[in-house]
Parts: sequence; C-alpha cells; structure tokens
Amino acid sequence: MQNLILTTNVVLPVFLVMVVGYLCRRFGMVSADNVSAMNKLVFRLFLPASLVKSLMTVDRSVPMDYTVLLFALGGILTIFVLGLIFVPMFEKDNRRRGVILQGLFRSNYAIFGVPLCEALFAENGSGLPAMLVLVVVPIFNILAVVSLERYRGGTVSIARMLKGIAKNPLIWACIIGFVLMELGNPLPEPLAQTVGKLAAVSSPLALFVLGATIELRRVGRNKLSLTVMVLMRLLIVPAAALVVAYLMGIRGEAFGALMIVFGSPCAVSSYIMAAQMDGDGELAAQQVMITAAVGALGMSLLISVSESLGIF
Repeated sequence: MQNLILTTNVVLPVFLVMVVGYLCRRFGMVSADNVSAMNKLVFRLFLPASLVKSLMTVDRSVPMDYTVLLFALGGILTIFVLGLIFVPMFEKDNRRRGVILQGLFRSNYAIFGVPLCEALFAENGSGLPAMLVLVVVPIFNILAVVSLERYRGGTVSIARMLKGIAKNPLIWACIIGFVLMELGNPLPEPLAQTVGKLAAVSSPLALFVLGATIELRRVGRNKLSLTVMVLMRLLIVPAAALVVAYLMGIRGEAFGALMIVFGSPCAVSSYIMAAQMDGDGELAAQQVMITAAVGALGMSLLISVSESLGIF
C-alpha cells in the first residue's frame, strides 16, 4: 500500500493536469488553434529549455556507475532495434509506426522517474538518478527523432533523416546542455534562472496540451495498437530488462533506478514530437494518457516484488 501511495503521488498530478487540459478544451476555454500554437511553443522553446536545465545542472563531481549507465544505454538501443523489426509486423501505417516505436523505448523518466527515484532512495543520496539523465535524456530524444523521421513521408531517406535530426531543437538542446555541464554551468545567475523558469513551464504546459487534444471517443479505433504498446511499455520491456539486470548482479538503488527507466509510462514529450513531426498525434496522446493512468499500479507492483525478493 505504501508503494502504491508513493507512486500515485508522483503519477496522479501528471494525470490530473491532462484532465484539466481535456476539460478546458471540452468546455471551449481553448480552441484547436490555441492548442496547436501551444504545441509548437512547447516543442521549440519550453522542452529545449527543460533539456538544457536537466543536463547543465548534473553534478559531475559525483562518481559515475558506468555499469548502470552502459546498461541503460544498451537496453534502450536494444529495444529500439527490436522495435524496428517488431512494429512493422502488425502496424502498416507509417504515421503510427514511428509513434508506437517511440512509445516502446521512451519512458517518462525525467518527469516521473527522477522524482520517484528520489523518493525511494532519499537516504542513499548517491546521485545515480541524476547521472542517468546524462544517458537517458539524450538517447531518448535522438532515437525519437530517428523513429519519427524513419517513417515520415512513406519512404526511407537517410539524407532527410539526418537533416531532421540536425534541425530538431531538442537535439540542439542536448548539445548545449552537455557543453554547459562540461564547462561547469558558466551561465550568469539571471540567465540560469531564466532557463530554469522556462523549463518549469515545459511539463505542465505539455501535459495540458496533451489533455486538450484527447478525444476519448476515438480510443476504440486504436485499441489494437494501444493494447500491444501498453503491454510492451509497462510489462514486457521492464520485465525483460530487469531479468537481465538481475542476472548481471545489479542490485540496490542501481536496480531500482533501472526499473524506473524501463518501467515508467510513455514520455509526455513523445506526443509533442509526434504532433510536430507528422506522426499520429492522436495515438501518441492516447499512449501517454493510458500508460500514465495505469502506470502507478504497474510501478507499485514492480517495487513491491523487488523489495520482497530483497533486490533493493
């Protein structure tokens, strides 16, 4: 019960902001044009600011656990490659393929995972959850761009894919964040605070916009894709990753952090990117909504089983 309360306290505010967005759109407080404009702002300004802040504030003085970092990187890449093979087997629409693929490997670690890690391992204070941001955030965003560009326009074009990656504001945000981190965050305090305030807008506005786009009556037509994707995101992916981690001897906080990296709901920004890169934004929004709605229970079960087995 304690684990359920803990994860619910992290997930429920995320879900409720989506509900507020849905109700505002339903009662005419925001229009489709408003939502579209806010979507572009989130993608081009607020999400990049959030990525820059996340990376530039990582404490590099904390020793890195390279085993865990490399495991996270290898696991995400493996899921991506397997998804490239698996997704086209049951989904024929290119606009949906990239969205489903993105949903398989890209969890909501930044918004959902880091706060949960900090709540679970507050007494440890090793800095591992923040260190994982160095691997998880950039690779999620790079592979998300590749996923959506891969199926954009119906034909594969390496040149177009590279151009899409080079023009993507989230990729540039990762680069800028890394540079600032390596330089010891040299921004003057007023500028650093400005980045922080812009970053603070990112998550709530992205969630609000996501909720405002949801059409509940249309969920039924995506039920096959949603069923497969939700089972993979919340059950099969974390189970496979954690079995391998356990066999490798990873325990304690490291195991818990990896559990949250691979078992968290779909990233909120996956919807924003899909909507801006010609993917099926409706399906992407539904993936985030449904995995967020059931994610608290799934994560609570994972935490409870791991604790009962003495893994952490």
